[in-house]
Amino acid sequence: MKEEYVEGIFETPKVDEDIVPEQLKGALDQAVNTLQQLPVPIRDSVSRGLKIPLGEAFQRLIIISYLDEEILIVRNTAGEPEVLTRLDPVPDPEPMLDYES
Repeated sequence: MKEEYVEGIFETPKVDEDIVPEQLKGALDQAVNTLQQLPVPIRDSVSRGLKIPLGEAFQRLIIISYLDEEILIVRNTAGEPEVLTRLDPVPDPEPMLDYES
């Protein structure tokens, strides 16, 4: 199976300042101040996430190891596993009243 990436999203990281080591707090403050100095339209776009179309530039071959309604476990060509989960809820299928054989 071939997996293609059609869109990428760059988002600003969410940082819990309580767990940032003291040595990095100065650099974090500088980064925050730099972002706050950006013009408002750019700052708003960055805070919402920048969506970038990728076209067919990024693709890879995968082998499906397991698949159900919520989880997909795949392996790449090197055999490394990756677990993917569904973000949107699966709609309940309509019950089948009649069966065919």
